[in-house]
This record gives sequence, structure tokens and C-alpha cells, in this order.
Amino acid sequence: MNGRLMQELEVLGGEIRPASLKKCDEILIEQPGYRAAIALWGGHLESFVPTGQEDLLFQSENLGGEGRFSRRHFGVPVCWPWFGAHETQSDLPNHGLARYFRWELIEAGRFKNGDVKIVIRLASEDHPLIEEMWPQAFELRQVFRFSSKGFRINFSAANLSDQPMVISEALHTYFHVSDNTTTEVHGLEGVMYVDKFDDNRQTEQMGAISPCDTLDRVYESAPDGCQIVDPGLQRKLVVSTEGSQNTVLWNPGKKLAKKRTDMEDEDYRHFVCVEAANALDDVYKIPAGGIHQLKLKVRHKPLDLED
Repeated sequence: MNGRLMQELEVLGGEIRPASLKKCDEILIEQPGYRAAIALWGGHLESFVPTGQEDLLFQSENLGGEGRFSRRHFGVPVCWPWFGAHETQSDLPNHGLARYFRWELIEAGRFKNGDVKIVIRLASEDHPLIEEMWPQAFELRQVFRFSSKGFRINFSAANLSDQPMVISEALHTYFHVSDNTTTEVHGLEGVMYVDKFDDNRQTEQMGAISPCDTLDRVYESAPDGCQIVDPGLQRKLVVSTEGSQNTVLWNPGKKLAKKRTDMEDEDYRHFVCVEAANALDDVYKIPAGGIHQLKLKVRHKPLDLED
């Protein structure tokens, strides 16, 4: 990393620190209204803590093993270029490649309104193993935008090959909640979803989603926003998306959480995944030389119990 970029990062109250995850660095940002952390392993937005509040994002203490394709459940993993298991090659890792390789910091600065801007990059040409596993050349970028009100992620994928690229994807966000049994997700009422815990049955969502427990649902043709209402932390997280056809909700529940070796037994109580996704029948093609963008915006607000 060049000296100029390090100086620009320091001006933002930022620094690079060694992290335990895959022996990879992380970017830390300290501002008067918040602190944020980005794990360069997998390009995860790891943490976003507004001053005086608990983290908006969940991090499991279970590091998930030492193998390249072992997973830790935390922050905002990028699932790309496939979501879930690979359709034809069972030996390939779940949820694609992007979350299993080191990204690089390429820009640090501010937007015109003063929000902090951090840009990281993953290029297939920089990783021979990616080129072995995925034959088409690509470049991924994440632009993080931080303010005291919350964060934004603009994820872009550029197809650098001469053939169309078929993609499914998700920003697999682990939202931190005080108690998944009292948390509610609003804004998906009336939307049809595929329930993977019920033999992929299609069901219409009736009312708010609560408790947020034992969920594996793909909401199809989902609206571009929802709200996570957390009475325990007295806050509402307002989630907005762009470029996604689906919203995925996931929480393994008690029985499945205990069976997992990459998760602590009680982790499921303190998160709900609400994911901006393009999955199932909503895969898409990036034309040769084309770019696709997927955007996520998260704002936190105090919870008014009279609403």
C-alpha cells in the first residue's frame, strides 16, 4: 500500500491493523459519531458502531476454522458469483468466491457532503486460484459510505471477459439484535416467499415477521426496503436496497445452530440476516464488458414505542 493512500486514511481517523481472521488486515475508522471496521479478508464490512449504541452488525466469536473456504458469520459477507451451493460443482465453496479472498484498499477520502469514503477491490487476475475456479475475468469493487446516521455499500461487478457472465448474489448482512424472539421485520407484508425450511413451499407473508427464528426464506419481487424493529435495543434499522430482486431472511434457529461447527450455540439469538439478493429464478447476465451494481443502505433510528 502506497504512502499517499495511508496518509489519506489517517486523515479520516483510519488505520490498518493486523486481524486474526485468516491473518489478514482490517481497516478501522474512528469518527466522532461512529466507528467502523472492514475486514480485507472477504471484503466484509465487519462492524459499524454508532456512538453510544451497540453494533448494528453481528460478529460470531467462532472463527470457523483455518481452511480457506471455512466461514465466519459476521458483518456483511459478499456472496458472488453464486448464492448458496454451486448448481453443478459440489466441491466449490458455498456462496461463491468473493468472501474467501483478500481484497485491497484502493481509495480513501470523503464525499462532497463530508461522509467518509472507502473503496476496496478484488480482481480475478490477482488470484491464480480464482482463475482456476472461475474461468471468466472480473473485477469487483465495494464503495463504503459512512456517516453518523449509518452506512451504505455500493457493490459493483465488472465482466472483463468476452462472454456473458451468469450471476446470482447477495449482500448477506448479519444484523445484530438484542433477542431474535422479540425482533420484528416490517415491510414485506403481502410478498410471496419460497420457504426452504418448508420444502420450498411458496407462501404469502402475512403481517410482520416475528419471531425472527428458524428462517430460510427468499422473498420474490421484494420491495426495495424493510425495517428491523428491536424493542430490546430501542432502535429501528431502516434497510434500503437497489439492484436486487429478492430479499432473503435467514436465522438457523436453536436446533440447527447447535449442529453447526462454525457457530456458537446461542449466536442465533442475536442476529437476523436480511439480505439484498438475486437468487433462485432471478439470476442475471452481465454482458461482456458490462457492469452490474447492488446497493445497500442502512440507517438507525430510535424506536418510538408509540408508533
